[in-house]
Amino acid sequence: MEICCSGTARIRHVSSGEIFDIEADELDWDIVGGDERQMGPETHFEAAIEHPDLGMLTWEIGEYPAGVENYRNTNAGGHEIVHDFDYGLEHSEPEPDDWLDYKSPSDPYSIFMDSYHHTGDLLADHGGARGDHLVNRMIFSQQISALEAYLGDTLLNEVMGDKVAMERLLSKDEDLVKEKFTLSEVSKEPKLVERKIQEHLRSINYHNLAKVDALFSIALDVRILNLATDRGRLFNAILLRHDCVHRNGYDTEGKEIRVFTKQFVQETADLIRHFVEEIQRSVQNRAR
Repeated sequence: MEICCSGTARIRHVSSGEIFDIEADELDWDIVGGDERQMGPETHFEAAIEHPDLGMLTWEIGEYPAGVENYRNTNAGGHEIVHDFDYGLEHSEPEPDDWLDYKSPSDPYSIFMDSYHHTGDLLADHGGARGDHLVNRMIFSQQISALEAYLGDTLLNEVMGDKVAMERLLSKDEDLVKEKFTLSEVSKEPKLVERKIQEHLRSINYHNLAKVDALFSIALDVRILNLATDRGRLFNAILLRHDCVHRNGYDTEGKEIRVFTKQFVQETADLIRHFVEEIQRSVQNRAR
């Protein structure tokens, strides 16, 4: 995860009425606290500046469970916020460009289950006992990738096969609502709306489970996070996979992560499989 902050904040002085502009690059974000809760750690981020005319100004973000933004707050010290920054937590891993040209398979669930069984066999035959074993780490990463593929392919197939689901996305998804088309554009490309929906769904980072949960809820009326038996472990697994893929199994402080024992990897695989099974059942049973 990383904090993204852009734009210009405009704050009107409570007494003089003068409006002051503050640029996003003036803020320095720090971790200022945290608590251990039921689903793992809660982390508090803050950026503060001492403005010569406005006094102390602060921006706050909370992360709980891991990987999910659970609040944000701007404290302008009694002054009026005319316009705030666009800020919040975002996953830092970009999707490859060729993902936009990807054609989803007809049966994502079967593909996921094949991956689950195949990686399980590889773990049993070639995995090591130690928590820093390379094969264990590679298998663990593949498990998360298989989950992402299942979520993306399933959502895309269900939405593109259901006009009601498409209409729900068009009317409620914050990104699609902003899309505007001229009559000329629609006339030249009758399937323009369908194409825009496909492009939008293919551009989603499917390891961002909070975002994916919102999309499944809007389009299919299925809250996938309610189906997870242990959200904290699931979110933590996604963050660990990021360390495996982008830092070769080391965390942001340069410390080697040694949790990837055979037991840990298999238990994570079983957690993900149960999650996928519950999603598949809910999607198949939903009323169209």
